Amino acid sequence: MKASFFKRILAFIVDYFIVAVFLSIITISFSTDKSITKSANKLIDNYANGEITIDEYNEQAMKINYNLQKSNIPVNVVTAVLFIGYFIIFAYLNNGQTLGKKLFKIKIVEKDKKPSIKAMILRSLFIYGIISSLYSAICINLLSVEYFSYGSSIIGYIESLFIVVSFFMILYKKDGRGLHDLIGNTNVIEEVK
Repeated sequence: MKASFFKRILAFIVDYFIVAVFLSIITISFSTDKSITKSANKLIDNYANGEITIDEYNEQAMKINYNLQKSNIPVNVVTAVLFIGYFIIFAYLNNGQTLGKKLFKIKIVEKDKKPSIKAMILRSLFIYGIISSLYSAICINLLSVEYFSYGSSIIGYIESLFIVVSFFMILYKKDGRGLHDLIGNTNVIEEVK
């Protein structure tokens, strides 16, 4: 029997909270360059006071974000590893269940069996922000400010659209499968014991 929409959403929230706590604990010692924060605050003040135009603001904000992403490479790497480890590997090793899914007694299946690692990877790439974390960690040193920023924006829009479409598919489709379930050829069902 398909898992209810509310159980899936609650499990998703619990899992995100767990990962966020671990991510915070791991990355708390990583420091952000204070000059980037000062530059961002000054830019906001300059725009708020009418000292620069919106075009100047956007151009400078793009450079500040680029520098921020460059200084956050370790955070992006840890984020990608943690999300892959939890949502793909941990769930795969636990028969399609994360801690949130265990709590709400639901699980991921592929053709009514334990999901393959391939299915877990395919269903997880866009829904958990893994693509954007990997993109930021890998492409920050390969692309110019403009290309990196445009690529980051496009990936962010695609991931957001993917989540919204999946949300509505889970809510309204009879089989309760989201876009990520279709791509991974998976279902989320009630755990039967």
